[in-house]
Amino acid sequence: MDNLREKIKGGENFLEKLMRKIPGFQGYKNREQSRTADQIQRKFMAKELMQHKGHLTEVGQEMIRSGNLSLIAEVDRVTKIIDKVNDRIEHAAYGYSGLFDAVRIGEMELDTLYEYDMEMVSNISSIGEAIDALEYSIDDEDKSKPKAKLRDVEKAVKALDKKVMDRKKILMGVE
Repeated sequence: MDNLREKIKGGENFLEKLMRKIPGFQGYKNREQSRTADQIQRKFMAKELMQHKGHLTEVGQEMIRSGNLSLIAEVDRVTKIIDKVNDRIEHAAYGYSGLFDAVRIGEMELDTLYEYDMEMVSNISSIGEAIDALEYSIDDEDKSKPKAKLRDVEKAVKALDKKVMDRKKILMGVE
């Protein structure tokens, strides 16, 4: 994922390389490639998040099979939060700015946004790790352990949600 923008740039055809020599076109093309990289990266993050949601759903089913029905409503609530965060990731702004917009989004802002999105990937990994810990706690003799681990999953999801919400501040330049 780190070199996604370079891969996109490397895929240019002869005409696009030639057009880069036109004054002003290179900056436009670089911004366009940064937006494309951002879009691809966010699709990747959304896919990863949905895989974690599926795993959490499987853990909930495992709880039902083991007779631990007390947390099923909580598991369902956390999966709904994941759906909300996923929608925010998928529908987040790409960093476009119109001709007459008050806030201009340049290449530097797009690079900052891309780096910020890369940080969110580690938040998504944390969610997966928390779900794994929840899964391992199901068979524990201490029945309060799964509840604590489910709270950890929820905290990880909410931390990602905060990151997604703060993303707009970067676009607006008000971090």
